[in-house]
Amino acid sequence: MGCEYLGQCGGCVADLSLEEKVSQASRLLNVKEFEVFSSKQDSFRARAELAIFHQNDRISYAMRSIKRDSKSHLVCIENCPNLSCAIQKTLPILLESLNAAEFQDFRDSLFALEILANQTGALLLSFLYHRKLESSWLIQAQTLKSALQDSLGFSFELVGRSRGVKLVVENDFLIETLRILGQDYCYRYDEGAFTQPNVGINIKMIEWILEHLGDGEQDLLELYCGCGNFTIPLVQKFRKVLATEISKTSIKAAKYACRRQGISHIEFVRLSGAECIEAINQTREFKRLRGICLSDYCFSAVLVDPPRAGLGEQMCSFLRNFPRILYVSCNPITLKKDLESLLQTHVMERIAFFDQFPHTQHLESIVILKVKSP
Repeated sequence: MGCEYLGQCGGCVADLSLEEKVSQASRLLNVKEFEVFSSKQDSFRARAELAIFHQNDRISYAMRSIKRDSKSHLVCIENCPNLSCAIQKTLPILLESLNAAEFQDFRDSLFALEILANQTGALLLSFLYHRKLESSWLIQAQTLKSALQDSLGFSFELVGRSRGVKLVVENDFLIETLRILGQDYCYRYDEGAFTQPNVGINIKMIEWILEHLGDGEQDLLELYCGCGNFTIPLVQKFRKVLATEISKTSIKAAKYACRRQGISHIEFVRLSGAECIEAINQTREFKRLRGICLSDYCFSAVLVDPPRAGLGEQMCSFLRNFPRILYVSCNPITLKKDLESLLQTHVMERIAFFDQFPHTQHLESIVILKVKSP
């Protein structure tokens, strides 16, 4: 990996190969048959979170230092080869603009920058501040947006955030299109909401699930559905889908994508994991489910994509009621613990590893489980 900050920046691990990661994960999970999907080794990240370092009335981009005892805990960087080509092209032009005298007020108390890019070159820039933003920020932000678009030819959306304040220049979201098994799917990616960072690997994950699901499935329950990343392509395999997520922003984005594509047999509902269990088990009624008749569903499968902390025993106990479980995991350690519970009633049908984050210790897994024969 050709990066001048390797061994200094905490974003990457210098000497960890995909083979080593897969070997560690497969031993941990005690699996011998699996598939492995590799990623591009550079320009694979469509998302970036950078700290802003101030010195002598100028700013620099910064990342967490790999040395935990470093005084500043930060390493100043100019760019990152992991980021998408559009982001890499933008970063030096953006920094030059921000350090210009006319943007002195704009960069005052700026402490972080978040960037999201889609495959067409549109970028969403979020500027995070320690000071309270005033409406005057919008004037400078519009000037910056025009300058960036003139210099780079990309489309830009700008957002400013401080405690209790969010200012938006035109839009606070991007539209993305993913081509999956020859078909295009539209998504809405909102500022501040979770999206899959590695586009190539994300497509491979969705395609792998589709290729290993049979036709004629009944209904799907999905928890932690986000903006509908898996939901929207998978609906073709099911009669109906009930998808739940705690984030209002993500539910809004998922519904938008469905309307745009004319998909009518998905119901997106804002429910936490615990609330979903209460709703399905009919131990509590929710106004958010008004107009949805849960008794009309006959779930043949459940899909979960939980955070790194995993599922926990209560959720695993709930999932054991479903004939088939599709488990997307970003943490082999918590996956192992959850599988100890799930394998009481199910058997592992397939497992695959996906290198979502090259040059790090992280490894994505997808496990398909089916209920044991009586």
